[in-house]
Amino acid sequence: MNDEIPGTVLRMTENAAQDPFCVIEPLIGITGGLTLSQVTEVTGLQGSTIQNWVKRGWVESPGGKRYGEQQLVRIFLINMLRGAMQLDEIVALMAYINGRVDDRSDDIIPDRRLYSFLCEINAEVPQGEYGNAEKIRELVCRKLSDYAEPVEGARKKLEASLTVMVLACQAAKIKNTATAEFKKLNL
Repeated sequence: MNDEIPGTVLRMTENAAQDPFCVIEPLIGITGGLTLSQVTEVTGLQGSTIQNWVKRGWVESPGGKRYGEQQLVRIFLINMLRGAMQLDEIVALMAYINGRVDDRSDDIIPDRRLYSFLCEINAEVPQGEYGNAEKIRELVCRKLSDYAEPVEGARKKLEASLTVMVLACQAAKIKNTATAEFKKLNL
């Protein structure tokens, strides 16, 4: 099991392994959303980075200076993927899946469910299969077996997108491992 909840710096718990967002959900309910400083603490990102993502339209504007579920999940998703993908690629991929960030009517899957699928599939990728696109595609297809398409072709888009996302997350893990090993060389 990974030490952190994906997209955050929070410690993974047994409950979070089943539903990673369950750790954040009570805080949102109690506070009505997280402030920018709280989001930076949860994600390890700089406030200016988050504000830039909002300004560029990659994350929906927070309501009353509080980041709710929709904004937080989108931030977690971007943060998970940026270890191996360019930001413009991530944004294009998210738009391919769910269109405009501020319009739910064009979504083929809620961001929260997408985040859950991504976390679950990443956790199920066998150690020796990190770069195996076919094996990952099989995991994705199995995970989406009960997915009901809101529009024709949505499943195919989602399968392809999740495969790319899982591969990116796995690539980021490999890169981080290589970086840690390089640091041990004390060059």
